[in-house]
Amino acid sequence: MMERVLQPSPTRLPRRAVLIGAGTAAALVTAGCNPFSATKTTRTVTATAPPPVDPMTNLIATTQLHLLRIQSAVARGGALAKTLTPLRDDRQAHLDALRKELARTSPDAAAATAAPATGTVAIPQEAASVLAVIRDDAGNAQVQFTDATSTVSRYRAQLLASIAACLATHRTVLA
Repeated sequence: MMERVLQPSPTRLPRRAVLIGAGTAAALVTAGCNPFSATKTTRTVTATAPPPVDPMTNLIATTQLHLLRIQSAVARGGALAKTLTPLRDDRQAHLDALRKELARTSPDAAAATAAPATGTVAIPQEAASVLAVIRDDAGNAQVQFTDATSTVSRYRAQLLASIAACLATHRTVLA
């Protein structure tokens, strides 16, 4: 008779183990986790944001421009000068108060805006057009000062609200 020789059966991996291994390898490759990779680690360095710009500097610049326009109109003389002189004096007082407040809280910024408002600004020839330009300036400045009250301290908000109220009266005078 013939003798049968039993040979060991080959070792088989269960299908579940193969699927788990293949899924893990695919997840690592998709995530960029290759243990054989020679790439360096990426490091993110974040810089701090620059300090916010003080709204007072923009308000000072706006006031200086409007003051120059009023001064140009007053320099022409006539009935227009008589109407605009008190408004010019108010705007000069506003500018002085804004500079004083900026110097109180930020001496460096105050030094940058301390230059007097000098120069000439072109304005229309007709009196009605000049009044319209100055009235528009007062309206735009009133909006700027009103908007700025919500982003500043309580003390500054009172100052800016006072200037906005004065600008509202200027608009009424110029209407």
